[in-house]
Amino acid sequence: MRMVIKFFHHTEEYAVGLILLALALYSCVQVFTRYVLSYSFTSYEEVARYSCILCTFLGASLGIKYFAHFAMTALTDRLPYRLKCLTSALVWLMSATFFFVVAYYGYVQCQKQWRFGTMTPALRIPMYVPFLPIPVFFAIMGCRSLIRVGKEMGCLIRGDGKGHIES
Repeated sequence: MRMVIKFFHHTEEYAVGLILLALALYSCVQVFTRYVLSYSFTSYEEVARYSCILCTFLGASLGIKYFAHFAMTALTDRLPYRLKCLTSALVWLMSATFFFVVAYYGYVQCQKQWRFGTMTPALRIPMYVPFLPIPVFFAIMGCRSLIRVGKEMGCLIRGDGKGHIES
């Protein structure tokens, strides 16, 4: 199980790097063809847009994994240690709830796009495909937030610093 999780984590990181590299290459090719060859590929812009969307949600998910998102901790830094753990657990629980709600509505939107049968203008792929990163990565963010709730509650019960991330 650990190997599967380790592979998944590294796959996410490599995917973000490859998508960013592809975006840079798309942009360079598009600029070259537009200004040097006076020709523009309509599909390049769409591929870049959908790659950017994928990279954004994948990066947000990785941001939770590595605690890279900003946090307002001016008040919680002054709390006693156990109360700080409890507050952090509640914040992670609220975050998980939000992420799962967004994932649900993203799934509903994907279903609507699938039922309508709409296609993207240039690539002619089903329109639900560009919407898939929303429910998928918000569900992953919700799961990662629930894991943090468990770690914070363990930190609260044990009274040690093994779950809480100091800001």
